[in-house]
Amino acid sequence: MERTVYSIKMNRLRQSYGEGISMDENAVIYLDENVNDHRLYLKSIDAAEEDAEWGRLYFNMQLSEEQVIYIYAFASNDKSITIDGEEILIDDLLTSSNISDDTKKIYMKRPGALRFVGKNDVLLFGLKGRYLFLSIEIMGEGDGYLSRLKVERGSDEFMDAFPEIYKENNDFFRRYMTVFNSIYNDFSDNTDKLPKLLDLDQCPDMLLPVYAGWLGIDVQGDLLTPETLRILVKEAYSINRMKGTKACLKRILEIVVKEQFLILESNQMKEYGDSKAEKDGVFDVTILIKKQLSETERYQLTYLLEQFLPVRCRLKLENFKDSGIVDSRIYLDMNAQVAGTENASLDDMMTLDNYVVLEE
Repeated sequence: MERTVYSIKMNRLRQSYGEGISMDENAVIYLDENVNDHRLYLKSIDAAEEDAEWGRLYFNMQLSEEQVIYIYAFASNDKSITIDGEEILIDDLLTSSNISDDTKKIYMKRPGALRFVGKNDVLLFGLKGRYLFLSIEIMGEGDGYLSRLKVERGSDEFMDAFPEIYKENNDFFRRYMTVFNSIYNDFSDNTDKLPKLLDLDQCPDMLLPVYAGWLGIDVQGDLLTPETLRILVKEAYSINRMKGTKACLKRILEIVVKEQFLILESNQMKEYGDSKAEKDGVFDVTILIKKQLSETERYQLTYLLEQFLPVRCRLKLENFKDSGIVDSRIYLDMNAQVAGTENASLDDMMTLDNYVVLEE
């Protein structure tokens, strides 16, 4: 039988029962530092076949020195039991808030069940049954967390290479070889994840700046949201091919700013009668942006855009606002006043009045 891995995610955790713990959407289990007892009774894992053989339970763990973790596990082909003549689902028994913890522990310590102390990677050899029941108890005050809970069942690649006489459960040789099999499986799982890590649509957000760096783009700062950065990295190859052109700056602004903007080159400024433009170089560029930028955002955007400018080009970023318009059908009485429109300012030496039209 092929190896099967069950990941315990939020859907299962929501159906489980816990005390002294909290969870987040990433299925990370946090311990309440003000509570001495922390318990988690998981909803059963269904193997969908009778007498299924279970292999391994493992998870990430961080606890304080004063805390001790206990793991209880058993398997059964039956999903329900009879108590005082009444049939009750085992899941309902373990996840009910009306049943005492002592009663639950009695059932979790039934004959054939396994108990582990101080471990976060345990072997479940010897457990057979369609349903696997698990509980975790952490004693002691302090903060900590559990994450990435996984259960394995199925073939043991290393032991399958040996004759049947060596395959007895719980003997020294099998447990010794399982250590290497676990290392091999973890390494294999990490290798299988490589295509996902290199997929720009699925990779974690923290890898996006790394990939941008590989393509020669420095995206330091918090100007770019993960969604915007993902788009920028996906288009980085085509943007790099246009580096040094107006089309390149335009595409970056479309991705990053998402507001109206206007790119004015030095010769365009001279057409509008800017006396200061006579002193600018022919490669200088002014970008008018409708979005209001903080000083930090302005610096970060300038830093990003300058990576795609020609060598001698200087860049200026300015803000502009919509001008007020009064049409021919408006009536003003004796107490009305037309509010003055705000002029867009390019710099200290030049303003655009109401008679100037900006053309791209």
